[in-house]
Amino acid sequence: MVPAPISTLANAIEPARLSYEESLAWIFRDVRFTGRGRKYDNPERSLARMREVLERLGNPQQRFQAVHITGTKGKGSTSAYSESILRHLGYRTGLFTSPHLHTFRERIRVNGELISRDELAGLVSRVREKMEAVEDLGVFDRITALAFQHFADSGVEFAVVEVGLGGRLDSTNVLLPVVCAITRISMDHMHVLGDTIEKIAREKAGIIKAGVPIFSATQVEEAAQVLADRAAELDAPLRVVEPLQSASVPLVGMHQQVNAALAWAMAESLAERGLIQADPAGVEQGLAATRWPGRFEMLPHAADAPFPLLVDCAHNVDSVTLLLATLEQFYPGRPITFIFGANRDKELAPEMELILGYTNRVVLVQSQHPKATPLGDLAAQFAQIVAQQENAADVQVVAAPSMTDAVTLAGALTPPGGLLVGSGSVFVVADLREAWHRLHPGAFPAGDWVYAAQGEPVLVPPKPAAQPGV
Repeated sequence: MVPAPISTLANAIEPARLSYEESLAWIFRDVRFTGRGRKYDNPERSLARMREVLERLGNPQQRFQAVHITGTKGKGSTSAYSESILRHLGYRTGLFTSPHLHTFRERIRVNGELISRDELAGLVSRVREKMEAVEDLGVFDRITALAFQHFADSGVEFAVVEVGLGGRLDSTNVLLPVVCAITRISMDHMHVLGDTIEKIAREKAGIIKAGVPIFSATQVEEAAQVLADRAAELDAPLRVVEPLQSASVPLVGMHQQVNAALAWAMAESLAERGLIQADPAGVEQGLAATRWPGRFEMLPHAADAPFPLLVDCAHNVDSVTLLLATLEQFYPGRPITFIFGANRDKELAPEMELILGYTNRVVLVQSQHPKATPLGDLAAQFAQIVAQQENAADVQVVAAPSMTDAVTLAGALTPPGGLLVGSGSVFVVADLREAWHRLHPGAFPAGDWVYAAQGEPVLVPPKPAAQPGV
């Protein structure tokens, strides 16, 4: 028998190459949208399985320096600021965030560039066999391990890593970071993290590591005490930052001044310890160049649009309060019509009361994501709140069967000189950006992530049919 050529033998043992679509299907094959995640079902196993899969991959997380960021509101913005600063200082950077707006590729970036379809497909094809050898690995575990491997493969020097949920049991908490930050802590994900601010703060404080500097936004007293106690226990220097006033911050609102201050303070800490160069001008340039869509974002002007549309990912009482305060600061007295949808794991009544206290015009929507509150349920809850309003007869709440319909309906309700505001979840913002793109082709600049939405595979089952009307 003639021996097979070496190249043929090599091809025979190479894992099958998956397509981009097949790779995403593998990543999300057992996604869960209800109840507590696997890590909370079995806390002891949570980080152990992450360490096991990373060990099988050769511990890629040890091949770069990590900046670790958690919090309830603003951790994504703070991560974006931090990555931009480090990149503009000349370092090769990685950025890991979640969820995404338009394409999964947004979650894993190197030097500001989204991971390509080919890179993701090649990465999954190469490592999935090792990852499948780890029992009960969850969706976010897989995504986190893939991000760390891509950063290591790409020669990243500093990776800025946003916690997915909480901190203590989060898949990212296998890192030994060089610096950490905790943004504003408030009540959110109570069914997972706990029903008091102290319990939630304890979960967030789980990222604090022995001796590693930790920077925090100003917190309510109960959360501040939890963070201070944990930092003291681990001898981790803790500093609370004040809003940044000395540099241009591209994202709008006083809370963004705080997020920028966290990023600036972390860069200063790295410079003081000789881990990066000291360059205040470079830090300021990085801040000014930060791009983070969907956060108090005025969508691009369209000449054929009767009203502008502003979107913000406000998704709980604290973030809605900040949104309304920022609207009052920048658009005082302007007629506002809200386009609102939310995830079904949220306590919606307090948010609804805040919105109806600010405007009497609301268009209800249901995003395409399976976590979205069904339109009929949203309408029923709003109807209960409206009935308690003194001006109930003047309140206009309508339901839209699609996001493009929502923009049209909101425009019909809005007086001259008004402004449309879309909020409630990341998924609502993403769908509204895509609707604006359909209604006004070419309005978004080239390179905006909205263009990646076209042809992006559906990661999850479609939602039930929306119920029109209130």
